[in-house]
Amino acid sequence: MKRVLVGLKSIQRDASGKDTVVELLSPGEYHEKNNVKYIMYNESEVTGLEGVHTTIKIKPASMILIRNGNVSMRHEYVLGEMKQTVVNTPFGELHMGIKTHELDIQIDDGLGHVHLGYDISVGGEWQFYNQLDINLQEDTEYGDERQAQARD
Repeated sequence: MKRVLVGLKSIQRDASGKDTVVELLSPGEYHEKNNVKYIMYNESEVTGLEGVHTTIKIKPASMILIRNGNVSMRHEYVLGEMKQTVVNTPFGELHMGIKTHELDIQIDDGLGHVHLGYDISVGGEWQFYNQLDINLQEDTEYGDERQAQARD
């Protein structure tokens, strides 16, 4: 387990071309198991998902975003494919389709970048385009888990 800083930038573009940008920098953890890379962090009030734990599973040709807490979901992104998903919220279920147009993964030993671009549709109707950039950098304050335990 390696402690990392997870930088996220989400750009959501609606039908009128208006962009909504959300940026977040959060402490997180990174590890690899069976050729799958895992990034874990907690959401904050900045994203409107305070109290939600996010896990990103990166496989050689896909990425899965899992959120647990007040909002739970599992989105799978595969380049060129449309995937159906359900988001469980305190207000009920939201059924969505996700069509991935861009997926570029450049991560080595917990450092690097993921670029993701996809369309979201609800009820078969296009809603918006979303672009997500994830940057992983070394957590110089805490380093890896052994260093963090030594400080605690």
